[in-house]
Amino acid sequence: MGIGGQLMWTVLAKEIFEKYKKKVMFICNNRIFEDPIWLNNQHISQNENNKIRITGYNFSKSIKLAIVNNIILINLSSYDTTTEVKNSNIHTIINRCNHYNFNPKLLYPILNYTKEEEFKINTLLKELPNKFLCIEPHAKTSWTHNKTFPLNKWQNIVNKLVEQNITVVQVSIPNKKLLNNVIDFRSKLSSFRECACLLKYCNLFISTEGGLMHASAANNNNTFIIFSPMFNPKKTLYNNIDYIWIHNKNHNCCNKIQKCNECLQQMNDFDEYSIIDKIIKLYNK
Repeated sequence: MGIGGQLMWTVLAKEIFEKYKKKVMFICNNRIFEDPIWLNNQHISQNENNKIRITGYNFSKSIKLAIVNNIILINLSSYDTTTEVKNSNIHTIINRCNHYNFNPKLLYPILNYTKEEEFKINTLLKELPNKFLCIEPHAKTSWTHNKTFPLNKWQNIVNKLVEQNITVVQVSIPNKKLLNNVIDFRSKLSSFRECACLLKYCNLFISTEGGLMHASAANNNNTFIIFSPMFNPKKTLYNNIDYIWIHNKNHNCCNKIQKCNECLQQMNDFDEYSIIDKIIKLYNK
């Protein structure tokens, strides 16, 4: 489960909080499950005393949700993540919430930054012009390679943007290849949260589907995402995200996590210049 997946759980936490008026804690394999991305979340408990009060409580997988010592516990072990692959036309957040008998009104994840994070990013913004575009060209490959958009195509997109006097800032993974004609901000950002906070201030963020897309949806900033053929964008797309789904009628929604040559071939064959005008229009929005 990646950072994007953790952000999607925040919607369920909000639904439960609104019903019970209590913060929630997540349990997985009878252990408290936490993630730094939930820092400062008003619906998820980080209280050390609460952790002590639920020590020793055992969940069976049949128990989805329980109230222990006045604390709402969500049992993640009761949820089968393979259903997210099978239900390819249902948004993952809806799938998760429905499992716990909730029907979410809004699908946007929740991501609240600390004063320290905001201060750092506002300091870094002094190094950039008022308008800039952020790019993350490297798809997460630890889960699957099938979302990868070729680096040479990202480079061609950047070159066209620079021709339009658009400042392009590369963010995220520092040990991956740096594109030409970009400002390198990767080493200036020490966490996913700081990177996400920077995106809040850019005029447009472009990437493939991944964790930063979910953060961008939480920020409600302009975003353009490239989806691979492997699954229907309905699984993770948000109403405030612009996108293109690369696919054809002969191959789409294979839902393969292992390497899929058909998916990668379509990504490689795609005409990257066909989306330049849309990206520029979104940037100037």
